[in-house]
Amino acid sequence: MGTSTRNSGQSGHNPLVPTWLDDPVPINPGQPVLPPQQPSVNPSQPLQPQPIPPNADPDRFRGPRTSFTHFVSGGGRNGSSMRNGVSAYVRRSLGGSSNATKRLGSSRASTARLYGILHTLSGPGGFQQVARLISLETLEGLPASDFFIRLAQFVCPDGGPEDEGISRSAYYDVLADNPEIMGKATENLTKDEIDSISQRYMTKVVMQQIMNGIANNSIRFSETLEQISHIEDAVEEFIGQSVSDACAELKQDNVEMTNERAKEITDRIYLKVFEILEGAGD
Repeated sequence: MGTSTRNSGQSGHNPLVPTWLDDPVPINPGQPVLPPQQPSVNPSQPLQPQPIPPNADPDRFRGPRTSFTHFVSGGGRNGSSMRNGVSAYVRRSLGGSSNATKRLGSSRASTARLYGILHTLSGPGGFQQVARLISLETLEGLPASDFFIRLAQFVCPDGGPEDEGISRSAYYDVLADNPEIMGKATENLTKDEIDSISQRYMTKVVMQQIMNGIANNSIRFSETLEQISHIEDAVEEFIGQSVSDACAELKQDNVEMTNERAKEITDRIYLKVFEILEGAGD
C-alpha cells in the first residue's frame, strides 16, 4: 500500500451515488478491445444538467468506522470487527452492493480495459494483437515490468478527478507488489499469472475504496509501522479472497472479448465481490 492514494474519508452528507460517477469513460459496444476514447462534445448541443441526488444519512459511516477502530485498536487481531466494519460499510454507508459498484467511478472503466487487454493477451494470437495496441512489433524479450508500464497509459491515463488517481495508484501498487511476475519476459507469462494481475488490481481498487471510506482516520492510531502493515495486509487478504471467489463463480473463458463484454464481466465481478463483503458480518 506504499503508493496508495489517501484522503480524510467520505462525508456522510454526500449522496450515495454522485451524478459525476455515471459511466465516466464510454465503452464502444461490439467493438474489439481498444484504448480509451475521449467522448465527443457537440458545442451546438449544451450538456443538460443532471438532477442533484438527495443527501444520504449523515451518520451512515459511524457504525462501520467504530467497528474498524475496534479492529485497529486490537492490533488487527479481531477479524470479526474488521469483517463487521466492512460489511456495514457496504450495506449502510454505500447503500448495498449495487451502489458500491457504481461508486468505483472511473475504476470500473479502467478495470474493464485491463481485463479485456489481459484476456486478449492470454488467448490465441493475443501477444501479437496487444503488441500492436501498444505500438510494438513484438512483445518478445520485453520485460513484463516494461510491458505493464507501457500499458498504464491505456488502462488508467494521467489526469482527471481523484477516483482516476485511485485507479492509477492501485495499478502501480500491483506492479510493485509482484516482482516475481514483473521480472519475467512478457512472452513467458502464464495464463494464471496474467489472470492474477486482473484480480489483484480489482482487490487494490476495492481496498482503497474501503480504506478511504472507513479506515484512514482510525489507522493513524496504530502504534508502529509494522502494525499498520499487518492491519492493511489482513484487510487486503480478506478482500482478495472475496475477489478470487467472485472470479471463480463468474469465470468467463473462450468468449469473444469486446469493450462492452469486458465492462459487463468486470461490473458483475465487482457486484459479486461487494455482495460477498456485505454478507461477511456477524
